[in-house]
Amino acid sequence: MSKPLPKNYIQLGTLGKTYQLEGGLRFYPLGDAEAEAIFELERVFLSDLGESDVRKVKQVGKYTVIYFTRALSVEAARQLVNQAVYADAELLPVPENDELYVSDLLGQTVFLDGEAYGEVEEIQEASLQDLLIIRTLDQTVMVPLQAPYVEVTDDGIYLEDVPEGLLEA
Repeated sequence: MSKPLPKNYIQLGTLGKTYQLEGGLRFYPLGDAEAEAIFELERVFLSDLGESDVRKVKQVGKYTVIYFTRALSVEAARQLVNQAVYADAELLPVPENDELYVSDLLGQTVFLDGEAYGEVEEIQEASLQDLLIIRTLDQTVMVPLQAPYVEVTDDGIYLEDVPEGLLEA
């Protein structure tokens, strides 16, 4: 049963398979900024469990592994698999290298060739790159976030020279 999410908390990612016997879990971040932020946090909010203290976070090959004080064994950690991980937005470090938290993109205005086109409704993690789910007046379209024709700025997301047919329903 999901716990009510505290105000001003944003999702950083989800927990995956357990790792080793001391209760570690793989962490799948929503983006690069979230991947870096998890190393700085002492406490997070888990969707079904609520507040939980972070024991340690370490990089193991290509995976980030999180250990919680509430899960000292692999059996206890199994109960946390697939839970969403949230953090207080006020406690998040400022992202480096002009990165943004995925939550910063939600609600952003999307411009197509300089004209307002729609709004970012959702970000979906895909295998090769994230997808912007854009809601327009009459349709919902998906655009690869890391595509060369997508530019994210402080005042919105700009689409220029989009491949023909991409935005058709």
